[in-house]
Amino acid sequence: MRILTICPHYVPAYHFGGPLNVAHSLSAALVEAGHKVTVCTTNMRTHQENLDVPVDTPLGVDGVEVYYEPVVFWRYWGFSPRLWRRMAREVKRADVVLVHAHYQFANWAGARLARRAGKPYVIFSHGSLHFQGISYQKARLKGLYLTLMERLNFRKALFIAFNAPEEQEGSRCGDLGKVIPSGIDPARFAAMPPRGFFRELYPQLQDKLFILFLGRLDIQQKGLDLLIPAFGRLKRVCPRAHLVLAGPDEDAGGKLIRQLALEHEVEEAVTLTGLISGPVKLAALQDADLFVLPSRFEGLSIALLEALYSGLPVVVTDRVGLWRQVEKNRCGLVTPFDEESLVAALTQLAAASDRREMGQRGRQLVASGYTWDKIARQLMTEIEGSLAL
Repeated sequence: MRILTICPHYVPAYHFGGPLNVAHSLSAALVEAGHKVTVCTTNMRTHQENLDVPVDTPLGVDGVEVYYEPVVFWRYWGFSPRLWRRMAREVKRADVVLVHAHYQFANWAGARLARRAGKPYVIFSHGSLHFQGISYQKARLKGLYLTLMERLNFRKALFIAFNAPEEQEGSRCGDLGKVIPSGIDPARFAAMPPRGFFRELYPQLQDKLFILFLGRLDIQQKGLDLLIPAFGRLKRVCPRAHLVLAGPDEDAGGKLIRQLALEHEVEEAVTLTGLISGPVKLAALQDADLFVLPSRFEGLSIALLEALYSGLPVVVTDRVGLWRQVEKNRCGLVTPFDEESLVAALTQLAAASDRREMGQRGRQLVASGYTWDKIARQLMTEIEGSLAL
């Protein structure tokens, strides 16, 4: 099958987080399964800078044909006439279109072009339809945008792909959806760095209980304003604890975290690494003692899957995708979104003697159904079933 993937940003623009990783990993898995995959995207590396890639010519990325097109203006929306023209040509040649949505020109235009051409398409929501996410920032503007710009795109799609039941249950247009989970590629974990490598990079971690958070430094969504005070209280009963926050800054999140750490007297026990990837990220997962994701709202986090597959016990809130499976499979601890509960969970897991067993169960959970080869097969089965109706 000839598949067109449309994503506002694409590797290696890792600053933009999870959706582009999902788009690329899924595209590569579909190629491995024998499909022809073309990607249309922008050449943005950040909101201010561009990737050093040629435009208007295809590049091969892990077997995927990728067209990077320039953004002219409205960079936060990613407006690109050349991307429109490229997508219009590629839509006509595609058997099915996969649209990765996040309030961007690319996904709006891509779904519109597929709809007008009568081509079947699937929209991946990536949390953009979650009620809490809509209400947390620019709620009225987001609601108006979804109604005026995206309503027909959503209604005419084969289905909307939500990455976890928890995301579908808490999202707008949930009745139009199917659960297509995110995943990991086990091959990327085949050659892990030697233990201790990340601690050598950050000597302050030597002999510490290393607690890892991996993701954008989004204070509100990721619950980091809850995590820092909770960590401050943990530090009183577990002086060895050290918190590493690894991820790109967002809306001055790093500055606010440093202020909170100073207020709670843990500035020496909190390390911000910035964005890490490749061997350095693997080294962090290898050396960490436990992983924490205290989000206010979250779909199925790639970082959570990576932590589980790396054998880390986890602490997550009951607002994070996969929390029911974490609880059922005893891969860590699930907590309500409040400081007292988070402190109790961190304290319990810091002292737990069965963290290794929790980690082994987490790895088994991910291997059982959250790898990209299995997810690619599931997606194509759902598409073929929808087309047959």
